[in-house]
Amino acid sequence: MDRIAKKLLQKYTLIDGHNHMMMEIAKRRNKGENAVFLNYYATLFLQTGINVIMTQVGGDNSSLTDNTDLLLWGSISILDMLYEEADESGEVMAICRNSQEIENALRQGKIAVLLTMEGARPIEGKPHDMTLAGLRNFYRLGLRGLQLVDNGRNRLCDGKGEIRTQGGLTNFGISVVKEMNCLGMVIDLAHITEPGFWDVLEISEDPVVDTHSNCWSVCDHPRNLKDEQIKALAKKGGAIGLTCNSAMVSKESDNPTITDVLNHLDYIVKLVGIDHVGLGPDLIEPYNMLTTEGWLEGVFYVVRESHYIENFSGTLDIPVFMELFTEGMIQRGY
Repeated sequence: MDRIAKKLLQKYTLIDGHNHMMMEIAKRRNKGENAVFLNYYATLFLQTGINVIMTQVGGDNSSLTDNTDLLLWGSISILDMLYEEADESGEVMAICRNSQEIENALRQGKIAVLLTMEGARPIEGKPHDMTLAGLRNFYRLGLRGLQLVDNGRNRLCDGKGEIRTQGGLTNFGISVVKEMNCLGMVIDLAHITEPGFWDVLEISEDPVVDTHSNCWSVCDHPRNLKDEQIKALAKKGGAIGLTCNSAMVSKESDNPTITDVLNHLDYIVKLVGIDHVGLGPDLIEPYNMLTTEGWLEGVFYVVRESHYIENFSGTLDIPVFMELFTEGMIQRGY
């Protein structure tokens, strides 16, 4: 690794804005392994300088909930596994609930882990019930971020896979957004329809983010954000996290490279400034699950040589990604 790049990666707080390590951790714990984070992930993140991880502890589909369609129970199961991991891997990681706990973890040389969900189905409660008890109790258990929807539809809003309707926020969705503001939770707009996006921007009093998308003007995949959306996020004080999904990086190449990801970075910086762009690589080890059209409720990510950019196949490649991305930024004058 370039010495300057390595020095920069070790010097600053570096956040992985959208992480799926719990898929692999759950699989290994179900086979009887313990301290998976300590034995499998810690070195990966520490050698790249990543010291804050926003990881999914549930969501709108069974791949996020220990492969059960009982999404509430599955999310509780994943959450329990992560807390067990925190006990067993406490020398290298800490679950954090606020900025002070993050600072304490970093000061002790630990990786700070923040809990999020990719879709709100686990907090919906009973049909037609407007209760926010699910959201509040997951907050009490440590949840600090929530992506409102995945690709399909839930009780809050439509995801990008609902191509025919493209609905915005429901009454329940509006209540959830307002309660998240009251609780101080991070609202994640990845996967939400454009009408839903604008509903949240109008209703939320706090900054919002999109943790793993790219620029529609660079690659017009339906999951990417248009210029006016990126500008609105920035005006609200929020940010967009760049992702490595090959279909969302480039339509020109079947196997895009880190250069193509950096082109998205350049575009956003020119559009709204460096303060409004981050990283949400969305690296998942069992990502071959997404090869079937419609598997994720209507969104097709294209069957390609790789679901990721060149030389990447999943979480194990995060050190290489960070090395190449940082070196590329230096070469471009950042």
